[in-house]
Amino acid sequence: MEVLTRVSTWLRLRLAEARTRAIAEADHGEIVEKVIIVAAAAAIAIAAMAAIALAVDIKVGGIEL
Repeated sequence: MEVLTRVSTWLRLRLAEARTRAIAEADHGEIVEKVIIVAAAAAIAIAAMAAIALAVDIKVGGIEL
């Protein structure tokens, strides 16, 4: 009977760990979404900076000293 109690307790602990892990992994989906959104915003900002730098280079290139 003692073995059955130990196995039952072990299974309950494993189930609790699995539930905790499932909850933690559910949060990873939100984090991935946020990372993708931030990466997209950074890419847009970099593209805007490149466009501004190109426009400035074109204007500077047209200046004769």
